[in-house]
Amino acid sequence: MKKILGVILLILSSHSVSFAQSSDIVISGEWARPVLIAGRPGGAFFTIENKGDQADRLVSAEANIAQRTEIHDHIMTDGVMRMVQMEEGLEIPAGGTVELKPGSFHIMMFETDNKYGPGETIDLKLNFENAGTIEKTLEIKARQPE
Repeated sequence: MKKILGVILLILSSHSVSFAQSSDIVISGEWARPVLIAGRPGGAFFTIENKGDQADRLVSAEANIAQRTEIHDHIMTDGVMRMVQMEEGLEIPAGGTVELKPGSFHIMMFETDNKYGPGETIDLKLNFENAGTIEKTLEIKARQPE
């Protein structure tokens, strides 16, 4: 009986820790670029603030409009700027902020199912190593908000 009670308490405490950590991650300023032709890639952008005292990591993302979604960065190689997938994810330092914006970190959505224009929305799930999944709805905008 004590063993069962211990297991139940362990399960409940792990869920409350996960919930507390997810409140440390704040997503703001979310938006996405238009997808002008179905099947073409799209980009999603936002700011991630980590109010916690432990670093976290954005490990993956999922979009309701895409078959495949990746975390990307731009790097300069031999004088040429190119995009690269961040296979290890994107670290969000404790007490820090990371901005996903054009020409820098961003979410790429591949094999989109339709075209999407300004004013429409997409659903994005952001999966963090510690904070778990955070779901956001992003508005499609013709240009980067100021």
